[in-house]
Amino acid sequence: MENKYFRKSLFEYLRSMPVMSKDKRGMSVGDIYPVMLTITLVAILIAISIYVITSVGNQLVNGSAAQNATVTIVSQIVNFLPWLGIILLIVAAAIVLGILVNDLAGGRSRV
Repeated sequence: MENKYFRKSLFEYLRSMPVMSKDKRGMSVGDIYPVMLTITLVAILIAISIYVITSVGNQLVNGSAAQNATVTIVSQIVNFLPWLGIILLIVAAAIVLGILVNDLAGGRSRV
């Protein structure tokens, strides 16, 4: 049985995908939901990875190279966490600016 996705070449498959409208400027309120889901998924994955790495590190011999590596990995991940807030702030600003640009340019409201 042949899968319908493998009948076409990659180029034909990409051409058949819907194309974004040419008059779309910026982001709209409808873009908030997928962005929030993505940020939430990333936060959950980071929390799970910190938990797993910490659990593995606690089972290793104290002071060993492997245990020190797990401590370093956890600290590097924790140092990355403030960037999630900055990314979220930039996305929210892009959505607000997209709405303002659309409304001030005389376009239809996409709210």
